Amino acid sequence: MRRIELLGEVRDTLFKAGFYVSELFSMRPISFDLIARRDNSLLIIKVLTNIDSMSEDIARELKKLSSLLRGSPIIIGERSGAGLLTEDVVYDRFGIYAINLETLRTFFKDGLQPEVYAGPGGFYVNLDHEKLKILRNEKNISIGSFARSLKVSRRTVQMYEDGMNASVEVAIRIEDVLEKNITIPIDIFTHKPSKKDREPVLKNVNKFRIFQKEIFQMLERLGYEVTPLERAPFEAVSQEKKEILLTCIDEYNKRFLKKAHVINSISKITEKYAVLITNKEVNKKSIKGTPLIVKKELQKTRGPEELLDLLLERL
Repeated sequence: MRRIELLGEVRDTLFKAGFYVSELFSMRPISFDLIARRDNSLLIIKVLTNIDSMSEDIARELKKLSSLLRGSPIIIGERSGAGLLTEDVVYDRFGIYAINLETLRTFFKDGLQPEVYAGPGGFYVNLDHEKLKILRNEKNISIGSFARSLKVSRRTVQMYEDGMNASVEVAIRIEDVLEKNITIPIDIFTHKPSKKDREPVLKNVNKFRIFQKEIFQMLERLGYEVTPLERAPFEAVSQEKKEILLTCIDEYNKRFLKKAHVINSISKITEKYAVLITNKEVNKKSIKGTPLIVKKELQKTRGPEELLDLLLERL
């Protein structure tokens, strides 16, 4: 399946599952392809035919954006360098869950979370370690006897009970002996940001033009915490207390107008305000429903409350 076809299938699957889904983004480079919301679940989605084509830099920005918007990043793909992705198996790419389309469909159809993940040398599961220990004691099975049944060492059994996960084959043998399910499903739509994901500002902003860096500084003087983004249809996420602005900063041209359309879609799905900031005086107060502010207006703004009032007037 070509990537554009896979994108369409993913979008259609999300629609059928009751998500509000953003438009497809054809702009490049970009760290995500779709944003989808259902109730309190916000997904930031990257679609790839080969998940190994996801670079560490793109993954880092995808996690950064997901942390800022309090969403969950996820990769939908078809294969890796090792071959086709297996259904109902979760893969990992730089700390982001990756699944195939059928796994996504099965989850929405049956509501069952996958339990198996791919790791070095095979497939593994997360064990409910406390349950494992309780069930073994309830059945009065010694560690030695249990180890012989599982065809592993006593030390390995102890490690399972202390927190180590198991291969699928061993997990099956454990459940045969204990006659209970002892695996923990993988919540593919919950991402726990690391401390690095929460770092507020990219230290290197040299890739941005002088005008864009000037706007970053103006927003910071107003009291915003500005996180520049290199691979998004907006140049930064600006945050003041609990208020978040998707911030597009660019020269007024055809590309800027195209970005305005995309940002409007993202703003609606994420339920965040968006703002377009340009350097050219134009006879417009908004584009595609997104407030437009010129540099001179921003210079005269005295604080985040005044900026927000200006945006609300132009919605």
